[in-house]
Amino acid sequence: MKTIADTERIDLLRGGSLVSSLAGAFGGGLRETRLTAMLGYVIALSPQRFCEVFRFRGRPLSVSLESRHADDRSDILIETTAGCGVVEAKISATDPFQQSLKYPAKWRVLLTEHVATGKQKRLCGVKYLRWRDLLELLQQLAGSKENRARFASRDLINYLEEHAMIKTNESVEIYAREINEEDTLALFLKARMYCCRHQKGSRMAKALYFAPHFGQNIARDHPGVRVGVSYIASIQQVEVVETWQELLQVARAVRGKQWLNGHKQFLTPLRDWDWRDAKRNILFVATPRLVFNPPVLKENLQEGSGWLSKRFFSFDTLFAAWGC
Repeated sequence: MKTIADTERIDLLRGGSLVSSLAGAFGGGLRETRLTAMLGYVIALSPQRFCEVFRFRGRPLSVSLESRHADDRSDILIETTAGCGVVEAKISATDPFQQSLKYPAKWRVLLTEHVATGKQKRLCGVKYLRWRDLLELLQQLAGSKENRARFASRDLINYLEEHAMIKTNESVEIYAREINEEDTLALFLKARMYCCRHQKGSRMAKALYFAPHFGQNIARDHPGVRVGVSYIASIQQVEVVETWQELLQVARAVRGKQWLNGHKQFLTPLRDWDWRDAKRNILFVATPRLVFNPPVLKENLQEGSGWLSKRFFSFDTLFAAWGC
């Protein structure tokens, strides 16, 4: 039975895009300062458990964000009864070791996608971690009875997952849809976009890649296009629009005025769609790459050759179907 709280909960949009985390309400982009602030807050709620993961000795006394030092500011500074430990976090594969040496600390945790060498792993007082290494602890805290720890940990997991910093069992690699019309084919190949009706609660916003399945009608009229899944494109951004004019405004904001002027011909046919009471998702994708040649046939992905019924796949699934 639904409670009053369940019925009153609605989607939060920022600039037309669905907000899936508290951090996302402050902006859609991934920001190191935003991410480290969230992590610092979660650490302060359960400092002993993080100190054990970080290998900081002693009993934790305080957690500080952006502490000012002589040369710079540290991301997260944790003081314990045995000394101070610093956490320097990066959202890329940058190695922050040299930067961490600017801060007086007994221990250093380098949270980065950088792959540490054997020599770096043996450095005394230095521990390299990836964001995914924190997932198990965050999931444990997300099941905590303490309300603040539970909420903050879940929100941090959502934010990390949304920006592909971690992979959970619910992660979605590839979003697939049928393309069987001239307009949508040109929109994908020429304008690097895809448009479909908005579905509340869809996992599409979590997908990393878009893979269209080309139908018979398209393949018949375009010799270079074959039936099946052949192209894959990285999803750069997902927006929600309600009118064709709003679609143009969003495209201009995402890609720029010059781009819109040069590609408007591919968006114009969408003006004739039925926009009455119809929100639509707009996927902005990177350059489509020919991955499967010959294409993956839908009969290998589902039962029957009807309209593509499954919309979410992993690379493993597609490659297994390709080899059938």
